Amino acid sequence: MSATTSLDQKLNLLKSMEVFKILSDENLECLANECRELVLNFGDDLFREGDPGDAMYVVLSGEVSIKKENTVVALRGPGEYFGEMTVIEEKPRTATVKAVQETRLLEILKDQFLTYFASSPQMLMSLLKTGSERSRENLKVLDQGMQILKAQKKINSDLHHLIDDTTNEIYLFDSQGYHFVNINSRATRNLGYEKNEIAGVTLFDVISNLTPENFEDLVKPLRSEEAEEVTFNGLHQRKDGSTYPVEIHFKLHNDDSNLTFVGIVQDISQIKELERENINLTFYDSLTGLPNKNWIIEELNFALAHAKKENQSVGVLLMDLDNFKIINDSMGLSAGDMLLKAAADRLKDWTTSNSRLARYGGDEFIIILSGISYEVQAAKAAFSLLKLFREPFLINGQQAIISLSVGISYYPMDGDDGVSLIKDAGTAMYNAKKEGKNQYCHYSSSMEVQAKEQLVLEGDLRRALEQNEFVLYYQPKMALLSDTIIGFEALVRWNHPTRGWVSPLDFIPQAEKTGLILPLGEWVLRTACRQMKTWLDMGFTIQNTAVNLSARQFGQSDLVPMIVGIIEETGIYPENLELEITESVLMGDAESAKLQLRQLCGIGIKLSIDDFGTGFSSLSYLKSFPLNNLKIDRTFVQDITCEEDASLALTIVNMSKTLGLKTIAEGVETEEQKEVLKSIGCDFIQGYLLSKPLPVEEATKLLSASR
Repeated sequence: MSATTSLDQKLNLLKSMEVFKILSDENLECLANECRELVLNFGDDLFREGDPGDAMYVVLSGEVSIKKENTVVALRGPGEYFGEMTVIEEKPRTATVKAVQETRLLEILKDQFLTYFASSPQMLMSLLKTGSERSRENLKVLDQGMQILKAQKKINSDLHHLIDDTTNEIYLFDSQGYHFVNINSRATRNLGYEKNEIAGVTLFDVISNLTPENFEDLVKPLRSEEAEEVTFNGLHQRKDGSTYPVEIHFKLHNDDSNLTFVGIVQDISQIKELERENINLTFYDSLTGLPNKNWIIEELNFALAHAKKENQSVGVLLMDLDNFKIINDSMGLSAGDMLLKAAADRLKDWTTSNSRLARYGGDEFIIILSGISYEVQAAKAAFSLLKLFREPFLINGQQAIISLSVGISYYPMDGDDGVSLIKDAGTAMYNAKKEGKNQYCHYSSSMEVQAKEQLVLEGDLRRALEQNEFVLYYQPKMALLSDTIIGFEALVRWNHPTRGWVSPLDFIPQAEKTGLILPLGEWVLRTACRQMKTWLDMGFTIQNTAVNLSARQFGQSDLVPMIVGIIEETGIYPENLELEITESVLMGDAESAKLQLRQLCGIGIKLSIDDFGTGFSSLSYLKSFPLNNLKIDRTFVQDITCEEDASLALTIVNMSKTLGLKTIAEGVETEEQKEVLKSIGCDFIQGYLLSKPLPVEEATKLLSASR
């Protein structure tokens, strides 16, 4: 189209449209000249739902969307029209029209519509009267009037065609027997009836959920003229018995001889489907098919209201899959999803009539037990859930053994509202994990005290980093063949200004949980490397200082560059630093661990597995890791008094030799343990036999004395 659509272009477009073929070329040209052309830019609204309207529109170029309640129900392009119901029914706009690209429209106002499409007999008589006054004796005027009447019949026929072409169903039925008098083509298509069958059909054959009594109650305002329109949402029943949802606007038409009802019907199947989809998204989990957090909270509030009324109790069981992240990381995300589905199915099979199950989020599930009379019932349920998960899951042909940690809260003992009870169950669940997992735990108020203490501890940790309250202690390592100290393990200690010395068992887990382990770990690495440089400059011939890396640290994306930077900054050689990592850290994401370890090994840093034998590991995996040492956990050392007691330690030593690794025994406290370990081929020891962890001054004195 040009900047302004030419008259010829408008006429050609209008002539191609069925609805305008009823007009003569002259009238069509007049209409095209009279109608205003509008231009909409992308995103412009032409009108919005509920706006008053007195015009219909023809699309000359471009495209508009027709939206109902924010849902696009139709698009209109060149040669299509819309807005006709407003000029026919005199009602507000029932939809919003927006340009989806630059669009040109022809606006046909109500007066223009009536002039060219729907002139009433009164208007015709007025024209005839005017004509007769101009020339009373001119019979040609009467002839013209007759021609206009004939043309009017054609106009009415084409007006009927226009109504037929609307997207709404329209039907008329009598006000006494409720039989259909007339029905448009859209209605016959949707309902499945032929035109000749309509006379035998009543309103209640079509609206399956409406009775004559209900209908009369509905239309009382119409019969009493208190309202011009009433609305009803119901189900239309097709001839074949199938149904679809509709919104019907009923009006009462009085033509002086007969009362007739008019029904203007919109098929709202798509809207209902969107509502159902919205409900699914809002209240159901797409992965497992279980209800979700939103649903269970509503169910819990309903159960609590009922329990208060009936003087009953409600149990809340919040559960988490233990070590799910390890399986998810080692077997892949798809395997993790399969495990969640399998766990959900197992829990679904467990549920009873008085329990409600939902996926609360991530790998957490929640069960509401209603109608119970005493607290032990919730405990029995939790115990049976633990038993339920003893059987392994088969995922991608591999067995996955996973357990639950379950937290229990109880109405009315622990709270009387849903939010508090779920929060309390969560506190109990985390306590169950802290106590070793694969168990259930009842909520108690002391847990809240512990939680508050954890918050205080977190704040103190942040301040301690800023105030330099941490110090390093050093525990020596000895080579058994030479009986000489060859290095130290650096251990962080916290001297709190008011609490005094805080155990690492208390603050390290909290630092790991909050992420403070990252700045703390970097400080430990830098401080240990600086001290190592100092000892080397003093002439001590020690090999290295070992530093522990936590799971959070090992997962840092910038771990290797950070360590390289510290080595360069402090001036030590890479082999002067030894990093200790637990088995569980390596097995969490084996492929990523291999990459990190190869980078560290390539630099020259020594690598050790700490607390070996206490976690989950695979010999085939260990062979693929570039390691230097295995540290034998103290539990395999503490009971050694002779070689017969050292079978497990011997197994680890032999395995290490097979893998080309050195062994370091932890927790050595007696000469007997030292001699046995030496006899079975262990390479290094550390423990209280040599020394407890020492502050830097005493560690330096120990080095001087040993030299």
